[in-house]
Amino acid sequence: MDQTILLFEDEGYRSLLPLTYTRSAADIRCGIYTLRERLTRLYDHAPNALTRAYLADVYGSGRWPLQVLANNQPIVLVNSRLVDCACLAQVLDAPIGTIILSDDNNTARSGGTLVAARLSPSLASAVFAYLLEQNAQYAIEELVRFGNVIHQRPKMLNFPWDIIDYNAEMIGIDAELRDVSTMIPALQHPDAALWQMYAPERIYVDRRARIEGPVALDARDGVIVIGNARVEPFSLIQGTVAIHDGVLISGARVRGGTTIGPVCRIGGEIENSVVQGYSNKHHDGFFGHSYLGEWVNVGAMTTTSDLKNTYGTIKVTLDGYGQVDSGRLKLGCFLADHVKLGIGVHLNGGSVVATASNIFGTHFAPKTIPAFTWGGERFREFRIDRMIEVARKVMSRRNVTMTPAQEAILQHVFAVTSSDRGDQDEDIFG
Repeated sequence: MDQTILLFEDEGYRSLLPLTYTRSAADIRCGIYTLRERLTRLYDHAPNALTRAYLADVYGSGRWPLQVLANNQPIVLVNSRLVDCACLAQVLDAPIGTIILSDDNNTARSGGTLVAARLSPSLASAVFAYLLEQNAQYAIEELVRFGNVIHQRPKMLNFPWDIIDYNAEMIGIDAELRDVSTMIPALQHPDAALWQMYAPERIYVDRRARIEGPVALDARDGVIVIGNARVEPFSLIQGTVAIHDGVLISGARVRGGTTIGPVCRIGGEIENSVVQGYSNKHHDGFFGHSYLGEWVNVGAMTTTSDLKNTYGTIKVTLDGYGQVDSGRLKLGCFLADHVKLGIGVHLNGGSVVATASNIFGTHFAPKTIPAFTWGGERFREFRIDRMIEVARKVMSRRNVTMTPAQEAILQHVFAVTSSDRGDQDEDIFG
């Protein structure tokens, strides 16, 4: 491709907090892939990225990525909150100066939302400073003076529950991008005779996967894609579902609309949920219409509600927005990266547990828990040195080493969320 794809974050990352405290919006999994992974598969080249400064060493291309301008190729800007990439066909081969704006996003201001643009390096450099500070509205004001505007309404992540809403559809779209060299139709797998399958023509399995019968794979309601994973006997998987490499399904019921990211352990029951990766929900308990980040651990019998007894819509408290009515009758919880929940914790629908909180010894957890919270009967600040020590141990169990740049992200998030916790020695919830 004789042009450079450059992901950027706009003001909308704030409405995805706390999920975006420790990662770019482009690295939230929705469907089989994250946006970054989806673009890499579509165009056979990993995109560059502009991110918040403290994320740049892990998720970006540096604080001021001048190298993306050095080859004098056209720059294709892509909003990191974009979900379905079909609209990009309108800019990839379009004249320089073509801009896609959307007016159908809850986080859009009067100028709309910048979705994508194909720019010359000189015009791209004119808006870099705005995009590095997530001030896309100023970038729009600059670009519309020189460009040809196309109005589109693509799927974008505006609030955390959009991840759940779009997941099943995106699994179906992403399944077309699967690696056909390793992903084969289920009936061609050597162990296929041991499985009970419904609509096997919609089931794709990595030839290296260990699926130990008896298991039931039901794709009548949607495609099932299983990577190099292990599925233990007496598991039930109902499409639409995506299961990544390194996953262990331990006699679980994995129901439709669910993505299990790489290197996870899943037991009990889970439906209409996304597990980002490297997380464990290994024991009995139910999670529905929920999102679990990376390095999350859920104790035995810990369960979330995803439906109110009144059948009313579920409200969620978001950083900087206060309580927001999701408009959804069914909505579970949102667990940010490095969250730990002990045994028997119950979560109400719409619960949000922010980054690195460790909750235990309580029957019903508070509905909204700040980042770096520790406790159960009393809730105090989780000391950053102790939290990082625990995280290193957890990551080493999956043969992953925390890098200095990853530690710096946690240190930054700890600092910027300190006011949410109040005095270090007092009970956070009074």
